[in-house]
Amino acid sequence: MWRLLAAVVVVMLASLPVAAEKAIRSPDYAATKIKLLPAPDRQPINFDVRLAKTPAEQAYGLMFSPPLAARTGMLFIFAKDGPRSFWMKNTPISLDMLFFASDGRLVSIIANTEPFSLTARKSQKAAQYVLEIGGGEAARLGLGPQTRLHLPVGAAVNSAGSQEK
Repeated sequence: MWRLLAAVVVVMLASLPVAAEKAIRSPDYAATKIKLLPAPDRQPINFDVRLAKTPAEQAYGLMFSPPLAARTGMLFIFAKDGPRSFWMKNTPISLDMLFFASDGRLVSIIANTEPFSLTARKSQKAAQYVLEIGGGEAARLGLGPQTRLHLPVGAAVNSAGSQEK
């Protein structure tokens, strides 16, 4: 009887670090709505996104995330354009990564990332914003080189690149 009880306690204690890591590190992300304009002759597409603005939020990203609903994702916001590199550590879902320059231009897409991969995925050009959406969503919505990111009022820059107040 004591052996069984000891075994149960050991199993329970062994699972605590994983649960604690997820509970402790998961940030409380702010949320907003953004628009993507796939092309000048197309209607904007609205997205509900969580914002990753701090280094801690950006490091955690979509780790341990369940599948994303259509037109939802996470927007990573950096201070200025720069090289961007992401991996899929502890991310159980495939993602599309869309890299946008400070003026809202789409400069790179990495489609259908491999879940849990530790391979660095890098933007082809400098980017200030990175939008992660469900794998295959960019192709399904027809997002490509003409796509523009429109940030909400109060964001660092609007789609034209001018400062908003």
